[in-house]
Amino acid sequence: MKIYKKLIECIILLFVFILLAFFIKYYFKPFLAIVLLIILCGPIHEFLNNHKLFNTQINAIVSITIVNIIIFFSMLSIGNFVAKKLNIYIANFYDIDNISKIPIIGELNVNILLNKVNMFVDKLFNADFFTKGALYTTDSILTYFVATISVYFILVDKYDIVNLTEKLFTKNKVHMIIRKFEDIKKLIKVETFLVLITTIETIVGFFVLGINDYFMLGIICGLLDILPYVGTIIVFIPLILYRLYTRNYIVILGLIALYVFLQISRQIMEAKFMSNTLKLHPLIIIISVYIGIKIFGIIGLFIAPIYVITAKEIILS
Repeated sequence: MKIYKKLIECIILLFVFILLAFFIKYYFKPFLAIVLLIILCGPIHEFLNNHKLFNTQINAIVSITIVNIIIFFSMLSIGNFVAKKLNIYIANFYDIDNISKIPIIGELNVNILLNKVNMFVDKLFNADFFTKGALYTTDSILTYFVATISVYFILVDKYDIVNLTEKLFTKNKVHMIIRKFEDIKKLIKVETFLVLITTIETIVGFFVLGINDYFMLGIICGLLDILPYVGTIIVFIPLILYRLYTRNYIVILGLIALYVFLQISRQIMEAKFMSNTLKLHPLIIIISVYIGIKIFGIIGLFIAPIYVITAKEIILS
């Protein structure tokens, strides 16, 4: 009877986590940004408080400002790099003589290819494209603004927030919520470490293969590695196509081998580190992360393992 009760609790908890994931994904997008900013700003804020440079409010503003400046200039540098490279690639692409030399095109009618590309570009960069782009940009700015303001109040009033929550719920429930947030922070730290490892591996791989701008491309690959489905393939495909145009087949094989190595090592390390951090078997981690990403995207990367941890606690309690 006790086993069935625990099973029912796990099923109810599953529905709660599914509703929570949908709520975060569609109605509270700042959630992940808040957690990420707390992880980045928290140590700086604590350092400033320990040295009593300013009061806690000023320390919170300073820590958030430092993190935002670093993020802004990092995005600006990467954006300028990508824009310059895109201009070069687009200019080369519309050079008919260059296109006709690519082996996979061979003797195909280049004009037909260019017409199809022009039609695609016209459809892409129409009024709807700019309207959606403006909406997404506005939504992203609003999301980040809400996250930043929320992080400020969390840093300044975190003890008051905990005390208020304890009045609304029991202490056990509050401690359970805190533990889940700690688990999310652990997951983000693991993902950050994996991104760092992937970035270093990619930079070294590009350097060995003689890829120009290997350092910046490696950083971009590391950042893209966070995204489900897409990831580093966005960088690797143009590099492979360019080497196909130059008929540098050895580098093509090297890029393919590097991409496969990055994917395999990423999955192995992710399963291993998460299992060590969360005290779960690697197979359970792999399955839960896969299902979570498939259903909820990047939110599922964190929600699914947290559900598995909570279900494990219920079963073993």
